[in-house]
Amino acid sequence: AATLTGQVRVFLEHRRVIGIIHFVVMLFFSSIAFSMLESAMSVIFSRPVRIQRRNFLVSAIIPYVYVLAIGLGIALVSVIAGALEILGTKQLLLLGWRLSLEGTSIVALYALGILGEVLMLTSIYLVMPGVRIAFRHALIGGMTATILWEITRRVLVWYYSVISMVNLIYGSFATIVVA
Repeated sequence: AATLTGQVRVFLEHRRVIGIIHFVVMLFFSSIAFSMLESAMSVIFSRPVRIQRRNFLVSAIIPYVYVLAIGLGIALVSVIAGALEILGTKQLLLLGWRLSLEGTSIVALYALGILGEVLMLTSIYLVMPGVRIAFRHALIGGMTATILWEITRRVLVWYYSVISMVNLIYGSFATIVVA
């Protein structure tokens, strides 16, 4: 315990330097991961005609644009979630009928999440391959991937809540094991 505490103390003393190094390393490896994804998508969507390779700078900038777009999307969803939470406490008066908007925030957030997922996957299918993909085909791919993702998510939630004994076996480490 003393050795571990000493190492944590040294880490915390140099957290600013380690944070900067960690940030640079994270950017470097995310760029490599996106370039691998780009290469894989180019193989999947290869054409028999000669393809012009994308400029290296464009390929290097794409991951950072995606990270920025995802961050902005999360901020937008947070703002909308707050607005919907406030809206959920209100009532709508329509032709003398009082309609409660209590459950609308949950449905609207779920629909917004699905729409964001479709748009993100569609953009990946549009941008990542080195060839031009029709928007319609990318949208179909994004919708299909979203549906498969949601089915997989629901099955996993059901499995871990009903059948799995991961909580009994791993206890407090169950979240790490599942992740």
